Amino acid sequence: MGPPAPTLGPVLPVIRPLSLLSRSALVLAAALALAGLRAGAQTATNITGLYYTGQNSSGGLQSGGGQDANWTVTYASTDGGSQASSSNEGAAYVITPSSVSGSGYTPNTASAQWITAPGAYMNASTSSAQNAGGDFLPGNGTTGSNEGIYVYTLAFTITGSGAAGTVVTNQIQITMTLAADDQYAVYVNPSGNGTTNPTGTASASQTSAWSNKNQITLQNYGGGGANNAKFVIGTNYLVIVVDNTNSATGSSTSTALNASGLLVYQTSAAEIDGKPVPEVGTWLPLVGVLGCYGLVRLRRRQGELRPVRA
Repeated sequence: MGPPAPTLGPVLPVIRPLSLLSRSALVLAAALALAGLRAGAQTATNITGLYYTGQNSSGGLQSGGGQDANWTVTYASTDGGSQASSSNEGAAYVITPSSVSGSGYTPNTASAQWITAPGAYMNASTSSAQNAGGDFLPGNGTTGSNEGIYVYTLAFTITGSGAAGTVVTNQIQITMTLAADDQYAVYVNPSGNGTTNPTGTASASQTSAWSNKNQITLQNYGGGGANNAKFVIGTNYLVIVVDNTNSATGSSTSTALNASGLLVYQTSAAEIDGKPVPEVGTWLPLVGVLGCYGLVRLRRRQGELRPVRA
């Protein structure tokens, strides 16, 4: 028999520092885990589709009498809401600058123009041209059979985590400035999304608003009436109801045509969690960079280990 086999001591594992590839993989895994956690929340990350009134499809100013590319009159009624007036519904028309000039309206800007509902006449005479840049529409009083109601709607998009249609849980604020003849009420995602005359409390409203230059704020947080809007992931609807009252309060017996329209010249001032939109998320590009770098390192390592053939 030979000498007894030597007794081996406890075998200790060899601990080596993590390679750069391993560290990258761990960072990637952690980032993906974080993404999984975020996916369960209705968190907004960007807002798109907020447009001024009076623009064409290229974002420039539309000519007077031309159709607005973004704002639509989704509901109209010339009898106080008893029934819809389909002839006054559709893509809004741009009022000619000459009709705005000297009218007492808030002036057009370099990027926004007054718009009005389809079927508007060039003047109070019903024999004049329609949809040619005029702004005369039915509407007298705030109630009754001669009240004119025109609902302007803009669809915009909020992207982020969570299923489409779920209520956004982080903070969103949109500031905007608008003028209207004669009065306006603003809603965000009301019942019907602008296809009916909204009911309930408006997010903001003003009478005799044709010369208005004051800003309003729409947001989903705060107290004292500041929390006045509900935003969702996906498509949202900014709905502005314009009443053509001819400055009359209550019911009116007049059937005269009167100038009416809407000017929205600030809609792009928006914040998410207190930061201007779009909010920059740097970790997503970082994940991509680390993933690509790790793949390159892996391929190089495989090349180093590959046997050399003669």
